[in-house]
Amino acid sequence: MKYSPVVAALLAGLTSVALTVETPSPTPAASPASSAQSGSSRLIDQLDVNQLKEILDKLRANYVDSQALTNDELNQAAIKGLLAKLGPGVRVQTQSEFARAIPVHPFRYDVVSNRFSYIRLGTFKDNTLTQLDNALGESRSRNVEGLVIDLRTVSEDSDYDLANSIISRFVANGEPTFELITKGTVEPKKFASNSTPLYQGPIAVLIDRQTAGAAEVIAGVLKSKERALLIGQTTAGRAVKYKTEPLGNLQVSVAESEVQIAGLPLIFPDGLVPDIGVTVAQDIENQVLAQSDSGPLEPFISDEQRPRLNEAALVNGTNPELDAYEEQEAGKTPKAQLKDEYLQHAIDFLITLSLYKK
Repeated sequence: MKYSPVVAALLAGLTSVALTVETPSPTPAASPASSAQSGSSRLIDQLDVNQLKEILDKLRANYVDSQALTNDELNQAAIKGLLAKLGPGVRVQTQSEFARAIPVHPFRYDVVSNRFSYIRLGTFKDNTLTQLDNALGESRSRNVEGLVIDLRTVSEDSDYDLANSIISRFVANGEPTFELITKGTVEPKKFASNSTPLYQGPIAVLIDRQTAGAAEVIAGVLKSKERALLIGQTTAGRAVKYKTEPLGNLQVSVAESEVQIAGLPLIFPDGLVPDIGVTVAQDIENQVLAQSDSGPLEPFISDEQRPRLNEAALVNGTNPELDAYEEQEAGKTPKAQLKDEYLQHAIDFLITLSLYKK
C-alpha cells in the first residue's frame, strides 16, 4: 500500500502505537479488566522496539480473532492512535470539511458606558489593521479608562506576520514578541514589535475554546508583556503552522512549526489558560456573538431591572412583583435577553482596576 509523505510519516509510528489504541481510558469506577489494560498500556510505554515487535508477532500468531490483526486493521489502529496522541498536531479532513464556509464576523468598535473601548477583531481581512488603528485613535481621543479586545470571532489563521503587526500596536517598538520554530531548521523565525504602540492602558482579552492560531499568539504575547488579563476559556492549542497535503478526497494537515512566547508555556497543544474563567455553552455563545455583531452592546451587558413593590403600587393596590411572577408562570413574559458573560467579566475587571487606581 502506498502513502503520501504526510501519511507515511504518520505510519512511521505504527509499531509503537498499534498496541495501545484499543486500551480503554480508565474511569472513576474502572473494572478490574480495564485497570489491567491501563496497566498494560503503561508497561508498553517502557518497552523498546524489539520487545514491541515480539509482542506484535505473538499476537499475530496466537490471538483468537486473526481478522482483528490484519495489516489494514493495524494501519487503521495506528492512525487512530496517532491522531488521539497528537491531538491538534494532525488533522484529517474531507475536502468539503477543509473548504467549509467559516462564519464571517465584522470588525466592531464601540465605547461602553463612555468609559471603556470594545474592539472585536472579527474575521481577519486586508483592512483589519486600518480599522484597528482608527479604533485605537478614537479611543485615545476619548481618553478611555480601559480596552477590551475580543478574539472570539477571529477564525483560525496562521498569518503570524499580521498577528505581530496587531501586537505591535500595544508593545514598544523593537521589543521581541514571539518565535516560530520549524522542524528541521536551526534558527527559529523571530518576531519583534515593528511600530510605535498606539495604546498603553489596561487591556482585557476575550478568548474561548475556538480561539486558535494567530489569535492565540496575540492573546499570549499581550499576557506575557503584562499588558492584558485573559478572560474566557482555555484556547484550542493550535498556535502552529500546518503543512497540508491532499490524499484522494482527504486533506491531511500536519503541524510543522509552533509558536513559542518567552515567559509562557508552549501554547501547542494544551492551549492558553485564562486568568478569569467563564463557563458558557458553545451554542449560547455563538448566539450572543451573532446577535451582537451590530447594534447596541448594553443589552448584552446590563441586567434588566426586576419589577419591585413601591409606594405607587401600594397606593394603587397592586404588586408588581406578584404580577411579574404570575405572567412568568403563565408563559406571557418575553424571552430573556441573552447576556455576554465574557464581556460582563471584562467590564467588571476594568471598573475594579479603575477604582483601584483612583
